[in-house]
Amino acid sequence: MPSARYFLPLLTLFCASLAHASGNVLPRANSESIGMADANVAIASGPAAQFINPANIVDTPPGTGLWEAGAILGQVDTLFSRSTAASGAVAGDTASRRGYPFIPYFAMTHRWSDRLVIGFSVDSPHGISTEWKDHTWDINLGASGTADMVKTSQLTVLRLGPSAAWRVDDRWSVGARVFAQYVSAVDENDIATLRADGTSAGMQLGVRYQTPDFVLGAAYTTPTNTKLNGEQTNIHAVGTSLVPGTANTRMLLPGRLQTGIALRLQPSLWWEVDLDWIGWSYNDELRIYQANGTVISPTKAARHYNDTLSVRTGLKWQKSQRLTLHAGLGYDPTPVPERDASPTTSFLRKTRLAFGGRYQLERGTNIDFAYQFIYGHKRRIDATDQDLFGSTDTHLFEGTYESRAHVLSVSFTAGF
Repeated sequence: MPSARYFLPLLTLFCASLAHASGNVLPRANSESIGMADANVAIASGPAAQFINPANIVDTPPGTGLWEAGAILGQVDTLFSRSTAASGAVAGDTASRRGYPFIPYFAMTHRWSDRLVIGFSVDSPHGISTEWKDHTWDINLGASGTADMVKTSQLTVLRLGPSAAWRVDDRWSVGARVFAQYVSAVDENDIATLRADGTSAGMQLGVRYQTPDFVLGAAYTTPTNTKLNGEQTNIHAVGTSLVPGTANTRMLLPGRLQTGIALRLQPSLWWEVDLDWIGWSYNDELRIYQANGTVISPTKAARHYNDTLSVRTGLKWQKSQRLTLHAGLGYDPTPVPERDASPTTSFLRKTRLAFGGRYQLERGTNIDFAYQFIYGHKRRIDATDQDLFGSTDTHLFEGTYESRAHVLSVSFTAGF
């Protein structure tokens, strides 16, 4: 996989393990969004607004350009409890290896004319990385001993591309972002190792209606279908149906429609409520083809995901000329039914509590900061197709799951 060599340094930065919303969606790459629990599609501001609603970059000040750079940092703990032994694994409580994701982002905008603003940005909107402690998912292989069915799984998505926003009149603005997308996936266990990557493209469209005391915003991101090519290696002797060599699959990422209404409660205080729809039913299979054309574990290839509707609310308070404060609360349902649950997917309902702020150092120069706590509600899994080994139900993935994540975001904005 030659392309992986060139992307490896960048992927080291973008590896993500705090998929907080439905499935593998990451927090929006922007400190303001982190601090408002993503409830800012109507009033998102700054160059990184193009990640949320590209129409909003039309607010770039006249005669200037702006750039914004920042990073999301986190600590993630996923807990698992098994009440009875299963296959080669013992009963008891365990946890994944603690993850410390670091996800940078960059955005810039430039006012082209009174009505037109253009921009460019790089972000990572999807991703998940899970590494479990040894022997958590051991399958009994008889005379061959035991082997971990799950060790490390990682999905990394990198998007970059231009954007543009047009001010139609004093109230209406529209925007669009076109992005190229790089996707990398890794699945490593004691049975085999799979690595693959590929590229695709997509688009994000946004609209905003604004009056002095009311803002309506909406943004839609197209689904993407990425062909991943890679290799299958390190095959265990018991993997008699597995073929070393090339492998390929398609990674289906869902469309997303977020709408929000913001009201000015006081001259310096805004309140926003958002609905965030994600079309997870688009991801209806993960079919991995081997070098000889056969499918790996065909009985586990189908996906039965449901579309989700998240609810978010946030506050934006300009406390002083220099200091703006944010707070937010959000709830994310899970798209994953019990039959598709596995330790390598994010299938818990999530509640998020957030706060943050922006401090203006001088005109056009800001430092943003935010914190978000993400709680993955306990979920009991009693039956899933994903722990089948051949035609044998190992019952390995049955038990109770829970997660907690602490997310920090810091960014800097300046003019040029």
